Amino acid sequence: MLRVFGALTGSYNTKTVPEEERTQKILEQAHDFEVALRAMDFVLDDHAEKGHELLKTNSRGASGDCTINVLAQGVIEFLEATLGFEASIMKKAADTLSQAEQLSAKSRQAYQKMGLKTSSLYPPGTEYAVTYTEACLLHALLMLFSESFVESAKALLKLRKAYQMLQEVLNEIKTAQMAKKSPLYQQRANESTASFISTDTTFTSADIPYKLNPEEEKDKDLLKLAEQVYKMRSSRLKGSHIGNSPAASRLRKELGLENLPQGTTTEQDKKSTANVEDEVDENQATIDEFIHSGVNLCFGILQVVLSLIPPAIGAVLSVVGFHGSREEGLRMVWKSTRDRNIHGGIGLLALLFYYDGPFQFTDVDFDIPATNNDENSKAGDMDKPTLLHPGKILESALLQARALFPNSALWLLQEARMLSSRGRLQDAVDLMDSIDVDQIEMKQVKALMVFDRALTLVHLHRYERAAEDMLSLIEINEWSHAFYTYFAGCCYLECFRMCEMDLMPRDKMDYFKERAKSLIYSAPSLVGKKKFMSKNLPLDRFMLRKVDQFNKFRQEFNIEDPLDAIGVSPVHELEYFYNGFNRMTEEDLQLAHKLLTVYRNPLIDEKDSDQEMIKNFLVSITLRRLGQIDEGCKILDSQVLPHIMVEENGKVRYIKKTEDPWLYPAALYERALFTWKISGLDGLEECRKWLIRAQDYADDYELSTRIGMKIKAAIDRLEDA
Repeated sequence: MLRVFGALTGSYNTKTVPEEERTQKILEQAHDFEVALRAMDFVLDDHAEKGHELLKTNSRGASGDCTINVLAQGVIEFLEATLGFEASIMKKAADTLSQAEQLSAKSRQAYQKMGLKTSSLYPPGTEYAVTYTEACLLHALLMLFSESFVESAKALLKLRKAYQMLQEVLNEIKTAQMAKKSPLYQQRANESTASFISTDTTFTSADIPYKLNPEEEKDKDLLKLAEQVYKMRSSRLKGSHIGNSPAASRLRKELGLENLPQGTTTEQDKKSTANVEDEVDENQATIDEFIHSGVNLCFGILQVVLSLIPPAIGAVLSVVGFHGSREEGLRMVWKSTRDRNIHGGIGLLALLFYYDGPFQFTDVDFDIPATNNDENSKAGDMDKPTLLHPGKILESALLQARALFPNSALWLLQEARMLSSRGRLQDAVDLMDSIDVDQIEMKQVKALMVFDRALTLVHLHRYERAAEDMLSLIEINEWSHAFYTYFAGCCYLECFRMCEMDLMPRDKMDYFKERAKSLIYSAPSLVGKKKFMSKNLPLDRFMLRKVDQFNKFRQEFNIEDPLDAIGVSPVHELEYFYNGFNRMTEEDLQLAHKLLTVYRNPLIDEKDSDQEMIKNFLVSITLRRLGQIDEGCKILDSQVLPHIMVEENGKVRYIKKTEDPWLYPAALYERALFTWKISGLDGLEECRKWLIRAQDYADDYELSTRIGMKIKAAIDRLEDA
């Protein structure tokens, strides 16, 4: 690994830093890291432009090393990119992070050659090993988020670089922890405290890892810089560094618009802010804090990602020789959330995406009971079941972020998602409606807010407004116009069908019909105009196949009306990809069941076998969520599974089908869930059997990353159980 960094050596003066310049350089570096941390926090408060501007004014840094500034710029662009998935921002972020990788390698080697020890715990250059890892990891995640088999395989090579570097840093951390237990270490630590002595005060700096000489102790310029770094850190840890008032008046204990604080802050409110300020150590050196939080975040996310890698690229994993532990990874990400910096913020966002995102990796139907799920549990100290469903602990962490970043629509969106995942759909819509989306500064967050609101409205069967939201995204976002158009058309189609079934007034029936026909059948013409990383998105490819199916049915069965050539409700098919059935209330599920089973048109009456499979699959899930588990399982066993697999003499033979590639492994996955709901812990082995079958059904297929990750996560969960 050192040879890799040697090849990237930059134009640094690699001679030992003169003693009189050493302290100045260390404090300037800490100052630069604090500036970067502040800039990145602006993004978490929906002020990305302020973050960009702050980095621009500090472009070279007080220390003359721009590494942390470039990484911070890359992190901001990464957040913008992954929130909006816009091709231009994705490329920009990838380029910046690539530059940060190279600069980190150069800086690390330079600090090693200069012997410049900026931490009391770790060898010279450790902080740049962390910046290198962070840049590598985020760059790889950009590639993984493409949901492309090829890009995912390429990302593994970059993840391997991050993995190797993290192992080095972790070894150094373990060595330092062992040393800290030694009485000799404590003695040396007490003897190497950096203190400034003046006529006014004695100031101790945690950022200087050695005792100052007599001249330095009286150096007013050094004292001023040391105090400035301390004040920057203190302000950041208290949440006042980006211009907001104290978080105390905003902290609450419950989710939802109705629980937002009203009026003045009471003494009881102030007491409830203990969580906002707990575990905050103003005397921890900035560089040490960056190293600890960065390692927890990066290695945690890396392990979770590796544990979720779909089986389709498992062969690559065996070649590069590393694997991830989902449990250990989640614990480390949870630990990172204790830190009041960008690593804590990204860690919390990652956890919210994992637990409560549009497609959850922890399926609520695998309801393994928690044994230690209370809000007083510390992040990182949770048992396995609580790691699976953290409940109140995750709520508390989110509410702290909402209090610390009051201007951010991003955290409001996360609260709405959490409400939705808990079945509080109307509360989620009300919360999202409480903010003027046109006032959101980050257009990527604006697009997410509108998309999530549309999804939630779909879960509520309020399809007309959902369609309007979907179409408005075309003006906000630069990609996936074809999919938004198709989704909106499917919403209008469901409105039309509800009118036909007298579930809605018929006064707009003709309008719904024309909009559905126009949008669904025109969507394919938009594919290719807006691409992601020069490729069509998986959901765009899904849409193309669906519309092609509709056209084939129309010809095959000589159907005159284009809408009559569309069989099973396409909006409910889309619902499955976004966990809609897990979020619906009982009333909404009953309506979904009716729409899936009662509606008739010429194609449905033909009872095409592939259409019947999709319908029966969705109906079985709806019944399970309604508590009719045995009936749902019977439908899946008799109407779906015999079309995709046959078990003979204890061996499984797969019937390879291509009409609806996502459906077949998903059906096997859902069969495992039925076993769990029926048998609980007694059915673990059978559950695993069905999940392995789901994993083995196909290699690379449409939406393979999305479905494959759910399967892999479920297998890991059962093994933990």
